[in-house]
Amino acid sequence: MDIQLAQIIFQIINFGVVLGALTYFIYKPVLKLLNDRRERVAAAAAAAGEVMQDKEDLERLREKTLLKASQKAKKMENDIRSEAQAQAKLMLEQSKKEIAAREAKFSAELSKMKKEEMRSMEAVMKKAALTMAEKVIGESLDNKKHQKLLDEQIDQVIKSL
Repeated sequence: MDIQLAQIIFQIINFGVVLGALTYFIYKPVLKLLNDRRERVAAAAAAAGEVMQDKEDLERLREKTLLKASQKAKKMENDIRSEAQAQAKLMLEQSKKEIAAREAKFSAELSKMKKEEMRSMEAVMKKAALTMAEKVIGESLDNKKHQKLLDEQIDQVIKSL
């Protein structure tokens, strides 16, 4: 076996051509593909980080909004309660005034009716007393005597009431 220099040189050149062709057509595209994929993964990770940050920001904003809404609702509730209490007090005062007015009117009417009834009873009592006095005395009394007797009797009846 003899070493053939031409064959070795041919094999070296052939190996170099194959190595160059594999590097150009396979190795570089594969490296480019891997770099592109690495960049897409990094971009996706960055986008995912941004999305997570946005999600956290939205969650904080939602919590703040809910807190503000809750506080606003409580304030509105307290305002409505205080307004309702004020209106209830106002209505109560109006009702008291109305009741007092009705009571005063009723008292005035009752007093008027009482006076009318007293006058009516006084007239009836005068007639009854005159009739009884005439029967007891047996004679007719004049108006002055009669009035005097009646007044005395009525005064006694009123004092006893």
